[in-house]
Amino acid sequence: MERDIKDVIGILMRVLDGGETSHDELNDLVFEADGELGTALNETYVKLREFVNDRELRLKNLEMDRGMRFELQDCLDNIVKACP
Repeated sequence: MERDIKDVIGILMRVLDGGETSHDELNDLVFEADGELGTALNETYVKLREFVNDRELRLKNLEMDRGMRFELQDCLDNIVKACP
């Protein structure tokens, strides 16, 4: 499970550094966690899906792009807080 969490964090770090991710990359993510960590990972996965789905809109609207990346920073913070 630790490797899987690292994969999620790796994708988040790339996106927060201005990069992108893909549907295929998200499809390859597998993680299982309970409690607060499980909630944080699930919320992150949903936000990453929205980020990928809205790519065309984000490219046309930098404010939207920044806002979505800001939400993903919150997701990363929540994962870090929830990790044992």
